[in-house]
Amino acid sequence: MDAKDELKAKLKQDPTFRAELKERIKSALGARIPATQPVQYNFDSYMLTEVQPGQLRNLEVDERLVLPTNTLVRVLVTAGDVLHSWAVPSLGIKIDAIPGRLNQVWLSINREGVFYGQCSELCGANHSFMPIVVEAISPRQFLTSYMKKLIDA
Repeated sequence: MDAKDELKAKLKQDPTFRAELKERIKSALGARIPATQPVQYNFDSYMLTEVQPGQLRNLEVDERLVLPTNTLVRVLVTAGDVLHSWAVPSLGIKIDAIPGRLNQVWLSINREGVFYGQCSELCGANHSFMPIVVEAISPRQFLTSYMKKLIDA
């Protein structure tokens, strides 16, 4: 009998063990990030002028928007100067960024990967230099490594 079979047998025999195990799992998962506190951060991202081999010219940025997969995410968008349009076609998202107004879009990304977009509004002289990069990672990786890096910074 291996450990998995022993655990199954113990769960069937002792109902208090099942309840205790359930509480241990709940407390271990709940101790990481409180359910009532949303994860929020904001940042500015700029196009890279010097690209490395393998990077896409005019699409790569210095700071990517990193989001977890299979999670409902609320993105708030606004502008500080003129009208912009935050668009990532491969995610099916396009939302206007208007100065003095806060717009929101809800999204859920089904697979891990890197998704590219651009500002799709004619917003001025540097319109063609406003790329958007969304990197989707697993929820576990998001909570363990990425959020830890943000909290420590």
